Amino acid sequence: MLQKSSNQLLNFGSTFVSYNIATGCPLPPISSAIKEYWLAGNGVFLRAARDGIEVCVQLCALNIPGLPELKPYFNFDYPPIPQPLVSTMLELSIAAGQEEVLFYLAFTDGDWQLIIPDQIATKYSVTPKRPLDPFYESAIVEVHSHHQMAAEFSIADDKEESGKFRLFAVLGEIFTQPTISVRVGIYTHFQVLPACQVFELPPGIVDANRFVL
Repeated sequence: MLQKSSNQLLNFGSTFVSYNIATGCPLPPISSAIKEYWLAGNGVFLRAARDGIEVCVQLCALNIPGLPELKPYFNFDYPPIPQPLVSTMLELSIAAGQEEVLFYLAFTDGDWQLIIPDQIATKYSVTPKRPLDPFYESAIVEVHSHHQMAAEFSIADDKEESGKFRLFAVLGEIFTQPTISVRVGIYTHFQVLPACQVFELPPGIVDANRFVL
């Protein structure tokens, strides 16, 4: 059912996923439990929120006269992940040689915690032995290494990381020019981010998305 509410939007859907037409700005607070789709004057947008993270990404660009334009944003209410943890992940990735390594980062008692779950690692993949263990559930950021390969998310990464709402990062070219790529995953959608919005990078690690606005 399509309806007009007092907060200037047209919407339909459920409490889990909603589909909305923006008719005024600013938008109301996120109320859907999973995600919200928004049609605006400049395209289709996706909004979602979880503890400490709120994101709005543009899925496609359109020109619809009469509707207000929306702007993408990424709000991260945690302190940046400190340099020593990033350096530790790089050192452990280098020590693993030609095998990938998986890391979880959780925020507990006011500090970032680096967790190395039990994992099955090969040259081309890494998966946790127990995907639903408490460490997995508490992770805000999931990082894996690509040894000498580029810091780019593969098709396999897209498949593995779909269905989750969290931050992902990949470390690549670790033996020559260590590079990191960061993105936020909102279930079936991904948006790359500058690493500085999440990490404090040590000298020598390049942000693959440093030119992303």
